[in-house]
Amino acid sequence: MISCRVLLLIATRLWFTPVNLITMLTGSSSLYVLCSAFTVLLSTCWQKTSGLKEEEKTFHAGPPAGQSGFGTTFFTLHKDGKYLFCQGDFMNPGCYTGDFILSGDTITLLGLRQHKNIPANKFLIIRYAQKDSSYWEWKYPDHKADWKSMYKSDRITDATGDVWPLEQNGKPVRDRKNHFIIRLDSLKYN
Repeated sequence: MISCRVLLLIATRLWFTPVNLITMLTGSSSLYVLCSAFTVLLSTCWQKTSGLKEEEKTFHAGPPAGQSGFGTTFFTLHKDGKYLFCQGDFMNPGCYTGDFILSGDTITLLGLRQHKNIPANKFLIIRYAQKDSSYWEWKYPDHKADWKSMYKSDRITDATGDVWPLEQNGKPVRDRKNHFIIRLDSLKYN
């Protein structure tokens, strides 16, 4: 049986795809049903090949809103100290697993392969609830005067925080197109 979290992941991955846009414009519900069924099948295959259980997922970091769809980069953390990292395309999701270390708000993905726009295997977790206006002023330097609207824009996506890749020197890579947003976070309760 597919859990609600998987269905949410599928829905967010489909919602921003070109296929959904075409379906909405043409009114062809059969195309939408076919794509939805294929995505469910593909999602089930990823879970089976990784050996990780959906119900043991404690953290999910995915692409920012508007960058979702097939072939996006995302990763999940699981209770057993394993991660699933996916960066691929429509036909090959490019998923693999490894071990992770969590130290405070820094995640280290051991054995992370080389990926475009990810300089190292370390990531910084930033939870919105723990931040004030200075975070949004840093994140959106062109919108310092209206940081509240940027805050609302981030929160409307149901994200609870951001995950930024870290440079070798430990500084966050400040590229809003190549960071992740937190969709599921129960790490703080573990």
